[in-house]
Amino acid sequence: MKKYYHLLIISGTIALLSGCASGKKALQKGDYEKAVTQAINRLRSNDGQKKAKATLANAYKYALESHLGNIKTARASNDIMKWEVIARNYQYINFLADEIQRCPGCRQVVPKPSRYDAELTDAKNKAAEVHYNLGVEALRKKDQRIKAIEAHQHFQAAQALAPRFKDVEEKLEESLYFATLRVVVEPIPSPSRMFEIRHEFFVNKINEYLHNNMINQYVRFFTPGEVNSQKLDYVDHIITMEFDRFNLGNIYSNKTTTDVSRDSVVIATRNNEKIYGTVKAKLTTNEKAITGTGVLDFKVFDNGLKKVLTQEKFPSEYTWAIRWASFNGDERALSDEELKMVNTVEASAPSPQFMFEEFTAPLYNQAISKIRDYYRNY
Repeated sequence: MKKYYHLLIISGTIALLSGCASGKKALQKGDYEKAVTQAINRLRSNDGQKKAKATLANAYKYALESHLGNIKTARASNDIMKWEVIARNYQYINFLADEIQRCPGCRQVVPKPSRYDAELTDAKNKAAEVHYNLGVEALRKKDQRIKAIEAHQHFQAAQALAPRFKDVEEKLEESLYFATLRVVVEPIPSPSRMFEIRHEFFVNKINEYLHNNMINQYVRFFTPGEVNSQKLDYVDHIITMEFDRFNLGNIYSNKTTTDVSRDSVVIATRNNEKIYGTVKAKLTTNEKAITGTGVLDFKVFDNGLKKVLTQEKFPSEYTWAIRWASFNGDERALSDEELKMVNTVEASAPSPQFMFEEFTAPLYNQAISKIRDYYRNY
């Protein structure tokens, strides 16, 4: 349906005036539109180019005949959408006239290019009338959302063809109202009774994304507060999310002592000569880690059918870990990695809030991806 209001766009301005050919080859192949645009391009850069002038004279004549023939054929047809075909052909004829008028060399060849402004306006209005009437007919079945969407797209097409056509703006609002699927995203219950965790940020972040990004023009997302403040009489879907569990565990702590050494190290100088030997140290390594795990239960509930439409469980895990060390002996015996551990200061285990926020980071992406995929073409 969305194709309706793109029909009258001249394709990339006919990829206009790309290339530097005179258009003769395109003319010989019967591609009159390409021949015209290439000839115009050549004459804009060199208005004395004889081949381009000859090409433009013939190609323009044949292009004009072709589009007028299309118009005649469309007028005689019973196709309800024929006025868009007619409008598109008139628009292209007028487009060529505009391009020729802006090219002094072209005006020497075609002094008075044909224009059909009144005919184009009439065709657009008649095409808009067709879409408007089809929209009104579809809107009579507005209790069927698919029909309301169909109506809205017809009204969009009518407005694109004739912006101030009848009461099309009011019809657009009315049809969009009935075409819109209303989805409320419920708050998430507290994820744990064991820890004091602020979890509201998770669903707030999701709502912020849904409010600032258009997933589908026929789907709108609301918070429960917005449902009340806007006094919505109904919502179609309810998204609920709940953490099945959030556990902090797998607490790991370890301490090891190892002997390390390095050969071929300068240990002394005698008579200006370097003496090489082995240096040693005793390295004590400490490790500490804690893991947060859990599952987010995601559901979409149909408020009218009173049933779950889709449900998915998203697991997540985050592990915080730290390693630090101390040594006795010669520092030169340590590797770069071991030196890095020696320079690391022991840190306390992070708070449950920190662990929860890190644990939810991939869950946010999974939930958004699920919502986006589910409602993109709804």
